[in-house]
Amino acid sequence: MVNENNQGKWEFGSHEWCQSAAKLGVRLIEEASLDLSKYEWGFSEEYTHTPERLLARHDKAGYHFMIHNGKVSGGTSLPDECLALPGFHVSVDWALIAHSSYFPFNREGWQERQAAHTVLRAELQAAGIIPNWHQLHETATEKREPRCTACGSPDHERQNCPVWPPGIGEILSANTSRETKWLRRSPELEDLPETKWGVPIFTKMTNEQRVRFIKLLGR
Repeated sequence: MVNENNQGKWEFGSHEWCQSAAKLGVRLIEEASLDLSKYEWGFSEEYTHTPERLLARHDKAGYHFMIHNGKVSGGTSLPDECLALPGFHVSVDWALIAHSSYFPFNREGWQERQAAHTVLRAELQAAGIIPNWHQLHETATEKREPRCTACGSPDHERQNCPVWPPGIGEILSANTSRETKWLRRSPELEDLPETKWGVPIFTKMTNEQRVRFIKLLGR
């Protein structure tokens, strides 16, 4: 749940937050004792329109980790080497997820957050605002054919998933460590209506709040 007492270490998207998320991803994979020679896989997240004060003189906000040539590495950059690998790669507006991504790789509340984000995207689209949100696949309710249980694609079975290869997805989603309560609430979003899990509720915003939120999305 979002830290309502504002006692987190860092704000989402800050250099420190991204650096710690990358280190956590690398550590979880290293501790799993996987045969890394079997994987060529990358993970990257870029947060667009991140407030300049959080960039710490960096051009972009985001992080990556990857398994390449039998080794795992990561950092706050978004290298082409990682982006070229099969895996999970996403670019999303910072304001859409800053308060709902309270700490990485934990599935607590993920269904509620996913449902709320689906509603938010529909509300923004209905208002003529198309968010910078990259969906790899349609939601499971939009088609009835069998889908990969890891990423939702109808194009392959779970054991052949390039987004979350068997072993990787389970390791990351099973993380339940509470040492990673990193989220400090951001003043730009502080008074906006949101769900229990930190997803903005566009239809409950005042006109002033909507204008401010849309500006945060770079629109």
